[in-house]
Amino acid sequence: MSIKADDERVTSNFLWNTSVFSSPRWQLVLQCMKKCRILGSVVFLTLIISLLIYSTVAYPPGESYRNQSIFVVLSLGVFAGLGLMMSLLWKDYIGPLLDTEAWVQKMRSGELTSKIPVPRHGQISELAVDLNDFGTMMNNLSRNTEQQLAKFTEYTEQKTLSLTILYDVASSINSSSNLSDLLEQFLVSLTSIIHASAGAVRLINADDQMELVSSIGFDEELLAYEKTIPSPGCVCSLNTSYDGFVYQENLLLCQKQVDHPFFRQDLGLIVVPLQYRGQTLGVYNLFIEKQYYQDHGDYKELFTSIGKHLGVAIAKSRLDAESSKLSIIQERNRLSYELHDSLAQTLTSIRFQVRILDEILQQDDEADPKQQLERIENTVEEANTELRSLIAHFQAPISSLTLIDAVTDIVKRFRSESDISIFFQHTVDNSLQLTDRVHLEVMRIVQEALNNIRKHSEATVARVMVRILENNRIRILIEDDGVGIQQSSRDALPGEQIGLKSMRERAARIKAEFTLESEPGEGVRMILEIDQEDKKPEDVVSIDTNFQH
Repeated sequence: MSIKADDERVTSNFLWNTSVFSSPRWQLVLQCMKKCRILGSVVFLTLIISLLIYSTVAYPPGESYRNQSIFVVLSLGVFAGLGLMMSLLWKDYIGPLLDTEAWVQKMRSGELTSKIPVPRHGQISELAVDLNDFGTMMNNLSRNTEQQLAKFTEYTEQKTLSLTILYDVASSINSSSNLSDLLEQFLVSLTSIIHASAGAVRLINADDQMELVSSIGFDEELLAYEKTIPSPGCVCSLNTSYDGFVYQENLLLCQKQVDHPFFRQDLGLIVVPLQYRGQTLGVYNLFIEKQYYQDHGDYKELFTSIGKHLGVAIAKSRLDAESSKLSIIQERNRLSYELHDSLAQTLTSIRFQVRILDEILQQDDEADPKQQLERIENTVEEANTELRSLIAHFQAPISSLTLIDAVTDIVKRFRSESDISIFFQHTVDNSLQLTDRVHLEVMRIVQEALNNIRKHSEATVARVMVRILENNRIRILIEDDGVGIQQSSRDALPGEQIGLKSMRERAARIKAEFTLESEPGEGVRMILEIDQEDKKPEDVVSIDTNFQH
């Protein structure tokens, strides 16, 4: 029976352990009792106090010496338990809490590397470990943030430098009056910004060579060697082999190419193409120390973009120069045609009359020389008049004048130079002004028309009328009662009668409608119509009927 009872007791204890103490709640309690030493001291103190109370009630200390000894021992146990509990409370809780508070203050002051002392026992030990891990995470996050901020600051500074360079280059391009000034200001601005020791611009010349056209920081002897690139193997001749950004770490190859000392050997060379619409116009070089060179895509993209902007400016400067040259050639040709058609013919007539006078003088006839001298005098006067007319004709009209004032001045000049009676009529507001370009072309057409009337029409009366049509267009009418345009004049060579062609070309340039009507013996009528935006016809009539000259 006893063996059976023992088996039942063991089985009961096993079931109790597996059913009660194996539950998660009891496992947590046991784990807490193991880690929280103060809990054991509390249990011990509670047990001692219970025994003290029990012994005091069951065995009063005053009844015997034995009871009194038990009371003293139990009292000492209570004090020992209290001391142990207070010691454990300080070591496991109060001290770690104070350390945690000090750690928080250090973290708030920026000492993100500080750590909390981890106690060996108590639940706060795990909290201390977790807080130290949190502090490490915060420190790593702060360090990563600083690194990201430093990278962003560097990126912002690089972009600011790029914008500064682009702005200065654009300013130098826009403020330059010619290609030489443009390249010189460009090199001065760019070398000073990126701390380059020297710079150069090379353009492809007519012989397909890279010619040095502008430089800064070169001595005279080096300029002589560098006037043109001596070899296709030079890195600056990338127009034939490469069309991108090139950086050369030293100048040994350059020194070998030109057989001349090339600055300091610690300088590197940047070569960037100057391009316009896919065509390489040349390159620009920068001689820069390695500490100022940045090897990344944005840096290369910046200088490539500058090369494209400068290429556009160079192409525009060349086009402007060619356009100006062509304009000068055209104006010179026109002047030569005008001189040929007017003054040259008059001078030829004078020369012919002088020959006749010479023949008359040799015949000793007194009457004929006087008549011939009078003819020569009249011809010289006509030449003088034609010369003054040409001067007035090629003098640019004053752009600040209104349309009516400018036409009035031309009409007055016609009266002073011709015997033809002319009157001017207009139905336009006197404040009407045209743009400078349109104003110049219109005045030239009016001058040419009146000049043709004076020289070729043999008219007695001419009329100029300006008015605004219902479709908001300005119409200028010039007509005379002369002989009209003869068939021979219509078939004349371009160099002989350039006036009519000139008027048509000027009208086409301002997109005006030009009409010329003429029949032999019935005079000539010229009509010019131009657009005038945002203007309405004015109910104004002004007629100049002054036929005096």
